[in-house]
Amino acid sequence: MTAINLATDIPSQINTLEKLTAWCQLTLQHINPQMRAIEGVGYEERVAQAGIFYVAADNKYRLLGRTSIQISADYLAGGMKQWQYAQELSTTAIPATFRSN
Repeated sequence: MTAINLATDIPSQINTLEKLTAWCQLTLQHINPQMRAIEGVGYEERVAQAGIFYVAADNKYRLLGRTSIQISADYLAGGMKQWQYAQELSTTAIPATFRSN
């Protein structure tokens, strides 16, 4: 799992859930650009995808992100929060550019 130190790795200017989500999506996509997972019979997809797109219909830019993270089957009987069963994608370190404001 890409380990994080909450005090030093997440930029201090991240102060909303939306900014944290954007940071996570962009960071996972950056460090795992070619990693793929089987998501169905004969179907693979990249485990992390993120991009910023212009939407002409409302004249705004939007970050579109997608992740595919394996969840331990123990979540079915366990008593922890569902996110605690997430399995690592890789052990790639977070680049310095993603740890600064």
